[in-house]
Amino acid sequence: MENKMAKGIFLTSLKERVGKTTLALGIILNLQQQGKKAGYFKPIGTPKAPFSNKADPDVGFLQSCSEVPKSPYNVLSPVSIPDCYYVDLVNENKKEQFLKNIENAYQDVANEFDYVIIEGAPSLKKFIRIGLDDVSIAERIGINKVVYIETESSDKGIDNLFFTNKYLEYRNIKMKGILFNKIDQEYFARIKELKEDHILRYDIPIIGIIGKVLELMSPRVDEIQAAIGGNLLNESTFSELGKRVENYLIGAMGPQEAAKYLRKVKNVAFITGGDRSDLALVALNEKVSCLILTGYIEPDTSVITKATQQNIPILLSPSDTYTTLRNIERIRPSIKKGEIDLISKMVNEKIDWDLLLG
Repeated sequence: MENKMAKGIFLTSLKERVGKTTLALGIILNLQQQGKKAGYFKPIGTPKAPFSNKADPDVGFLQSCSEVPKSPYNVLSPVSIPDCYYVDLVNENKKEQFLKNIENAYQDVANEFDYVIIEGAPSLKKFIRIGLDDVSIAERIGINKVVYIETESSDKGIDNLFFTNKYLEYRNIKMKGILFNKIDQEYFARIKELKEDHILRYDIPIIGIIGKVLELMSPRVDEIQAAIGGNLLNESTFSELGKRVENYLIGAMGPQEAAKYLRKVKNVAFITGGDRSDLALVALNEKVSCLILTGYIEPDTSVITKATQQNIPILLSPSDTYTTLRNIERIRPSIKKGEIDLISKMVNEKIDWDLLLG
């Protein structure tokens, strides 16, 4: 008896970092809770660095979740392409070989499950020059509808939606629907205003609207430390490195003004020069999540003493303030196993399952 092929749900986006991996996990967990066999597939993985091993951290994360089936890595993600210089790395012969690898691996996955959640490239434009973009891959594996994910909390998101829809029509692929993700709560009402005349009117279903969840979007102190190459000055605060940082404030003002701003935010990383002990002490008074001192300048002993007493980590950055902040902005926050239930609940409550699975 011939195996029935799984239904593929292809997640794609115009922009990068829209939360495809998190959404894929949430969808898989909920399908499993519904008694369905659900698998994961990422056609092209991106290693962390050009000369690292070929493992994609997103695939590794999905594999690390005990609820997600343990398929071999080369089946979950059959092709690995580094983030830079890939235009020169892939010629016509290699492109065809990669597409064959993807097609064969997808067949293996699709024969095992009822549903396969396919995580597209970081953006719809990625790999288009070498013919390995999301649309080319969708066509190759027999997917004719994709789920579009949008994170813009402004009317720019509607422009993105229509640009993407027109592009997909040009490539003879349909948009299964739009899934708004990481949306500011104040923009929810605006989406409802736009729904009838600017979305549904053009036959684009809204699969779900998911708000920002700071617990999942914010990096931890240890992730900041790794990103900036910083030293922990007060090692007794090691236990606090797992805390989330939701806001950043650069100390380029007077102490009184700094205190005023710090009282308006919470879970903040305060960034200032190591020679600004006055600002550092003000930040410590306001119980910041961590203190980041730039320029590799160690602070006054009073700063270290107070931070240690309050169990607040001090990270010494070797870079200037601008470079330090840029490095922090590149962080992709990880998700711990303890947060998986939050992802499952969030996706379950906000997605129209009939639209997604139909």
